[in-house]
Amino acid sequence: MPAREAHGICPGLWLAGIAGLLILFMLVAACDRTDPALQQASSSYQSRRDYASLEILASGLHQGMARTAVERLLGEADYSPVDGQYYYAANPPATRNSPVQQQQYGSPGLILDYRNPEGELTGQLQHFELGLIGE
Repeated sequence: MPAREAHGICPGLWLAGIAGLLILFMLVAACDRTDPALQQASSSYQSRRDYASLEILASGLHQGMARTAVERLLGEADYSPVDGQYYYAANPPATRNSPVQQQQYGSPGLILDYRNPEGELTGQLQHFELGLIGE
């Protein structure tokens, strides 16, 4: 029979439990860690609404990303035409050679959609597109 401490817990089991908790804390910390470039772009976009920062942020998004994580990066949306779809506008790019120019029918920005193909709201990013926002 294994040796037991005064409280009746096997030392090996106690150590395994502590190790498991440490691994769990490390995984949670790693999942919550944001790339420094994304953090900088997030701060810049939220204060200046610049297109260059929005491009960097869009590169850090992925389908299935939690809405809370997206909102932590982008802040509050500028507009929501329907429930589950959000527009994040940006100031036009500074150069004339940029692929996204402010045009007659739209402004540069990011369109996010949290609706699945059936139109049901989800808590995860389903589709996003960087380009012109226009109606």
